Amino acid sequence: MEFSRKGQGATEYLVLLAVVLIIALVSIALLGFFPSLAIDARVTQANLYWRGEARPFAITDYTFAATGGNGTIIMQNTDAGGSMRVDNISITSCAGINATFIVASGDTRTVTLTGCPSTDLTAGSVYDYNVSISYTTNGGSGIGTRQIGTKGLVGKYT
Repeated sequence: MEFSRKGQGATEYLVLLAVVLIIALVSIALLGFFPSLAIDARVTQANLYWRGEARPFAITDYTFAATGGNGTIIMQNTDAGGSMRVDNISITSCAGINATFIVASGDTRTVTLTGCPSTDLTAGSVYDYNVSISYTTNGGSGIGTRQIGTKGLVGKYT
């Protein structure tokens, strides 16, 4: 009994072509998926830094609106040495906050920012703001110092 094998080569070619196309589609889907993972990783790293590693002021929470230029940060004095006077908060692309206030050791303070961002953006787009905090130790009678964050405030506009 002799079988005809004329269609076997064409069938194998089509099966291999289908496998290659599926692998290509999966690769493209993964490449499109990973940038969002990278942004989420940056947000997580920034949160870990500002909530746990930053000294003497931690920023425990922050939000920035895409329109209207409003933002909010919640600062905490993590220094056990006593109260500190915040003289200035400088955040990239934001109007400087020259409000002077005292934060006791362990206390938090909510700071409202204006001009962040200075132009309207799309909700969901990513921001990365550098932060610098000028402060005076011992509630204002000590030495003037500046805390510059090694990581920015990273997140998505609401």
